[in-house]
Amino acid sequence: MEKIILHPDYLPFGIAVAAQRDRIGEPIFKYGFNAAVGTAAETVWLQGGSYTWQAAATVVSVTSANAADDGDPVGTGARTVTLEGLDANYAAISETVTLNGTTVVDTTASFLRLHRMYVVTVGSGLTNTGVIYAAVTGDTYTTPGVPNTATGIMSTIGAGEGQTLQAFYTVPAGYTAYLTRVSAGSVDGTNATTITLRSRTVGGAFRTKEKFVAFKSTVSLEHDVPLVFAEKTDIEIKAAAAASTTDVAASFDLILLS
Repeated sequence: MEKIILHPDYLPFGIAVAAQRDRIGEPIFKYGFNAAVGTAAETVWLQGGSYTWQAAATVVSVTSANAADDGDPVGTGARTVTLEGLDANYAAISETVTLNGTTVVDTTASFLRLHRMYVVTVGSGLTNTGVIYAAVTGDTYTTPGVPNTATGIMSTIGAGEGQTLQAFYTVPAGYTAYLTRVSAGSVDGTNATTITLRSRTVGGAFRTKEKFVAFKSTVSLEHDVPLVFAEKTDIEIKAAAAASTTDVAASFDLILLS
């Protein structure tokens, strides 16, 4: 097969950024799933319901709903997880914690936002056994490993997923985000789903940026002229079913430029 050689100065912008030819640009791909979206709008994330945006940075408590997710060498599930997000100044931070089953493990750093959480090391099960929760510190746990206060949950990893599935993001300080694509869909063949991409600046109200309907299909909107979001802007995808509960998957692509 004959190779095609592209001159580096003529690479499409997206490919150039993905290849990190321009170190200033950083591609961000956010994707989420909600298995039970009702008729009231919900955030597209694995936990379900509307996401609560925390007003202040907090130490994060990490637990699993299954004792097999344990940093002890005999643990068969997840052993360590990495949290990535923003601190009180909207600067990017990350931390890796060692799990202790259903017992709370607190982060050293305080997080204002959690963009992602993923399993790093595992036992013989090769991924997490139970749902892993990252929640505002100080909550109580009536069910072992499961935070009582839903509004304090900042991220979850579904059992066996190894990675958060959450269609929301906050632009770090010092960056502008350019949204090049938004996509969402459902396999439900009897129930149309309304999808809303919305955002808010610091101290402001959420505003709808795009709204569309998916019906037993995936709708993808490409933006040759990207939508522009300033630093510290919260971005999320919400969905609402027309009549009954439905599943929704959604994603969006950003390019960060400083």
